[in-house]
Amino acid sequence: MIDSHAHLWQAGSLQTRWLERPPFLGDVRWQPLRASFTPAMLRRLLAEQRLEGVVLVEAAAALEETEALLAHAADNAWVLGLVGWLPLADARAFDAALQRYADRSALVGVRHQIHAEPDPDWVLRAAVVENLDRLAAAGLAFDYVGVNLRHLDNLARLADACPDLIIVLDHLNSPPIAEGTLDPWRQKLAEAARRPNVVAKLSGLETCSNWASWSLADWRPFLDHALEVFGADRLMLGSNWPVSTLAGSYADTWRAHRSWLAGLSEGEQVAIASKTARRVYRLRPAVDY
Repeated sequence: MIDSHAHLWQAGSLQTRWLERPPFLGDVRWQPLRASFTPAMLRRLLAEQRLEGVVLVEAAAALEETEALLAHAADNAWVLGLVGWLPLADARAFDAALQRYADRSALVGVRHQIHAEPDPDWVLRAAVVENLDRLAAAGLAFDYVGVNLRHLDNLARLADACPDLIIVLDHLNSPPIAEGTLDPWRQKLAEAARRPNVVAKLSGLETCSNWASWSLADWRPFLDHALEVFGADRLMLGSNWPVSTLAGSYADTWRAHRSWLAGLSEGEQVAIASKTARRVYRLRPAVDY
């Protein structure tokens, strides 16, 4: 079983600048994340949950973040791969960065925090689409972090514009679990899932739920729908640690994941637990702790 989505950061660094912008700035609920979350902390959690390893994901739009993640991967064999950041809006800078990291096999994907862009259609800009085509040619996946219905609409458009690009939808596009309303999220997710180059992470659902009180029963309709429209071969598990800790422990997350998987076939369990992540991200072999 692989955690396909976790972060590491140092408090007060560029990695936590996102907490100093609205809507997080001034919201005391996010205060626990203004701390350092280290490799040693994550390694212990992975071992406790008997996970094979983790895919680290960028938390800052800077090449320094990619360098930091590469360093973590070099120092820790349980980091099976990383999703870094590259300057997708700048063709010259993007090509230079892509060449710079061409021989760094730990880099398995790229993410840009499109949900933080003032322009909700940023990802569809011509320059970005052209660079995403180059990303696909380099064999790297693109993590897509959406939070609203417009982002889901744009996901389908992007998948059509870049048919060779594997797009990994983070956190199921933050479904309205706390509200308990499936539609229109349900229809729009199904539309995006019709594109064969889109896969999805079952991750980050804790903070989409009622933080103080959630259970698998709250998640189940959303997880079941994702399975119906994507199939097990296009789903993977993740934690979104440490953001997930705002609404529960790491153990809580994996207890819910395992309980849901228990009701699926053996083939579905294997695919969602590890096989999809290994295929999509071309992950290096797991190791013992």
